[in-house]
Amino acid sequence: MRIRSEQPARRRLRGIALPAVFTAVVVGGLSAVGGVSYAASSVVSAARTVSHVFTPQIGHSVVVVESLTSGGDQYKPGYGWGSPKHNHPGPPKCTPPAPPKGKKPGKGFFTPPLTPSASNGTSTVSTSFTIDEQAHLFVSVFNQKTRQELSIEQAKSKIGGSLTGKPAKTVNYLVLVPRTIPLKISVPSKDLQPGSSYVIRVIARAPNGSATTIEFPFDAA
Repeated sequence: MRIRSEQPARRRLRGIALPAVFTAVVVGGLSAVGGVSYAASSVVSAARTVSHVFTPQIGHSVVVVESLTSGGDQYKPGYGWGSPKHNHPGPPKCTPPAPPKGKKPGKGFFTPPLTPSASNGTSTVSTSFTIDEQAHLFVSVFNQKTRQELSIEQAKSKIGGSLTGKPAKTVNYLVLVPRTIPLKISVPSKDLQPGSSYVIRVIARAPNGSATTIEFPFDAA
């Protein structure tokens, strides 16, 4: 009886262990080639923890995170991801900076300044926006005409807070505390064509899955 009872148990263990090992190998392989996308979708002690591996779909477009990125608010009591106190029905409301006193908003009014940096070979664009609920941000930069995406230097950029990770075409940041989010995006100067127009695109995805897109155009000098 012992032998018969142990054999099914071993088979069950094998049945559980083999898929787990296979999953670990596949995920590890994808991480090595930079094919993993992720979002933190549960309350965690640190917002930088990866909880799910997936490619988020916003509308008909697909946001692909080409390499693991790390950015997010530190967890605070009462600000757990999905908290009803800090979220509302529908998509997040993202508000760009108010126009300077005496000026009216218009097309291109919110164009942020482009600041080239010859010392380190990067160009930096700085702006901000206010978000009214928690959201997972996906940020990218692309050429308005060709739609070609540029690589973002994470180590020299800021989205809400500091970022870590290798250069990537789409980076993400988990906002646990709704507020004004500063943006400081650095891209290689060699990737900018003088006279061309570019866009910083921010997709804000709320815990309920709805999303808002806000764009900031800028011109390369």
